[in-house]
Amino acid sequence: MQEKPKIIIFLYNRLFDPLIQSNFWLYINDFLEDENNPYNFHLVTYENTAFPLTQEQTALVEKWQAQGLNWTALSWHQGSGLKEKFIDLFNGFKLVSSLRLKGYNHIVTLGSVAGTYAYTYAVLLRMKLFLYQFEPHSEYAIDNGMWSKESKQYKISHFLERKAALFATTIASGTVFMEERIKEVWRSNADFIRIPTVANDKKFIFNQKERDETRKALGIAQDAWVLYYPGKFGDLYYKEAFAWMYKWLKEEESRLHLLIVTPHTDEEVKALFSIAEVSESDYTIVHTSYDEIHKYHFASDFAIISVPPGPSKKFISNIKVGEYLCAGLPFLITKGVSEDYIYATQKDVGVVVDDFVKVDVKKAWPEIKAYLEKDKEVLRKHCREVGLAYRGFDVLNEKFKLALISLTTKKKEKKC
Repeated sequence: MQEKPKIIIFLYNRLFDPLIQSNFWLYINDFLEDENNPYNFHLVTYENTAFPLTQEQTALVEKWQAQGLNWTALSWHQGSGLKEKFIDLFNGFKLVSSLRLKGYNHIVTLGSVAGTYAYTYAVLLRMKLFLYQFEPHSEYAIDNGMWSKESKQYKISHFLERKAALFATTIASGTVFMEERIKEVWRSNADFIRIPTVANDKKFIFNQKERDETRKALGIAQDAWVLYYPGKFGDLYYKEAFAWMYKWLKEEESRLHLLIVTPHTDEEVKALFSIAEVSESDYTIVHTSYDEIHKYHFASDFAIISVPPGPSKKFISNIKVGEYLCAGLPFLITKGVSEDYIYATQKDVGVVVDDFVKVDVKKAWPEIKAYLEKDKEVLRKHCREVGLAYRGFDVLNEKFKLALISLTTKKKEKKC
């Protein structure tokens, strides 16, 4: 009997980071649930002591281990400096080296940071590399003013991103723009499979009862037009401009109410919106876990993608878009962000603006209002159908399976 391919799943995240559980882990869990799972997985994560496992999470880990998953948790070193990153890089190398000696010769990563770490391991240890959700994060940092082009962080990250793409056996990313970068600009020989960020579509099936109960609990009128933003302010996302955007829309329609689900404190959010002189009665702030997030999608009518425009933003595959659509929500987005802005207009599921500036926001209001006035049941059905075809698990799971077949069966070429 042929031995199963041994694959290291290398995540530079916590196992129960919502970005892992709501996205990548859907694929891995599907393999674990399959009695005929064709692979042996060894999971490597970087855990933060500030987030110990809950009883429910511990029970899930025990279930996955009983299904055949091996897991090693490394300690994450807080900080953005090169020293902290090198410690994490070195600790990962020691572990991956020990697993290589046990026959693990494939490595799968999520994101470009983990991808560049794993690239260095794969080169030295002669492993085959699959870069999932691979995007140029170094360029995001430039566009958002987090790094300069002269910084060591940018130069090292940008160099390693390209080298990783050239070395990889298989690459999956969410846009045709990233495919062009990989195949035509960098001229990588990797198998490229376009896989947008998957949505947990079964979690986001609209529920009228939960909508009514959530609005009642939050004190939001049933006839209010609720704009929705679950996310952060600043860095990769709009900050003051978001508050002004809502201010300008509120001037157009008094029925609007903004629902914000965020890790920021109430004080931080209130200070931000006070800059635009938005009354505290015109928005609601919520803090919740991923387990409960769907209720707030259902309570809303129109969602917001808060990503500023920039040259690198076309490579993004935002998880929020899939979740919005599967929950039946149209959305506002800036031009040039992912392929999502194209889907918004071509599939009639959203409104596109050049930027969150007054002239653009005011001009967009009639389109937003038109969505708010549509028959809600018809609109939800349409948005969900688009979401399932674009970001649904069943569709994208087949592509992920093809990516693992590519990783484990493609003949390894001599690379450096």
